[in-house]
Amino acid sequence: MKLQDKFHLDLSVPHISYAVNDMMKERFKAYHGKLYQQYKRSASHGEPAQSAPPHVNHEDWRILYDRFSSDSFQKRSKINSDNKRKLEVNHVAGSKSFVRLHHDMQDSVTGQEPGPVDFYKGTHC
Repeated sequence: MKLQDKFHLDLSVPHISYAVNDMMKERFKAYHGKLYQQYKRSASHGEPAQSAPPHVNHEDWRILYDRFSSDSFQKRSKINSDNKRKLEVNHVAGSKSFVRLHHDMQDSVTGQEPGPVDFYKGTHC
């Protein structure tokens, strides 16, 4: 509702609704990650759960602190960290997917797509 008050958005249009939801999802993930970093700092220093960031009220921080310290969250976090370390090649193309990059790099005359070596060079060099 706040977005619609400030901007003229028709959220009944599917592509607009999708774009707004996608942007808000990414912002939330980034914010959640920052709060988790704050939790890790406060937990490693032995600070109490009331060491809330200035912009988060103590009741909300207590809920987040309990969630972050739960066994299920810690287990999932460890699995995700291990999987991230296993990546052999990081995605370095910004918002474009590898499929789109592959298509964009095809030869304009022959229509032939690049081979694996040329694709790697085009995205990493």
